Amino acid sequence: MAGSWSWMKWDLPLRLVPLLAAPAVFAWISRTPISELGINLSHPGRDLLLAIPCGLVGFGVAAGFAEYLSRRAGHWFVPDRTDLALQSFYYIVLNAPIEEWFFRGFLQGELVRWWQAPWLGFLAATLVFGAYHFLGKWGWRAVVGATVAGFGLALLYLWQPSPPSLLLPVLVHAAITCGFLGIGPYVIFRWRLRRGQIRTIAEEAVTA
Repeated sequence: MAGSWSWMKWDLPLRLVPLLAAPAVFAWISRTPISELGINLSHPGRDLLLAIPCGLVGFGVAAGFAEYLSRRAGHWFVPDRTDLALQSFYYIVLNAPIEEWFFRGFLQGELVRWWQAPWLGFLAATLVFGAYHFLGKWGWRAVVGATVAGFGLALLYLWQPSPPSLLLPVLVHAAITCGFLGIGPYVIFRWRLRRGQIRTIAEEAVTA
């Protein structure tokens, strides 16, 4: 748990809090109802029904992509069970809702309204979302993957009955993040370890 908290204690105030605060300040100054920024449950049945297949697909693709990147790098960064639980909570309860609130509810929603051009606002917000991952020192392949994920999430937010809700993209975003950064790599690593396809650092040290 100490390993996860060492980066979370900085990530929370330096990244998530500003992403959370910016739309809130905008809504307060402009007197925009937060329901117009996606904070509503206008069609929960539809959203929950779609979240199951979309989330499963997103999780699987993200886990496979993480495995591909790990194979290219030749090493795997996998949390232990305690860290996995903490990271999963962080990604599901904090990261996914806050990023969707900023990038889809606020940025994409406002660009679409300002420009009166849904596809232009959609593309601009998607590119900003992808580029934003460079701030985390992600490699270009991972950033491309994040941009593709953002494209899918932006589509989910765009193609909704009015008023659009963040519920569906938040749930799918959480599934994708867990597939790429937490549960997905953990499950694949443990499965490959049991099959003898991966050797840990400790095992390599013994046989060296």
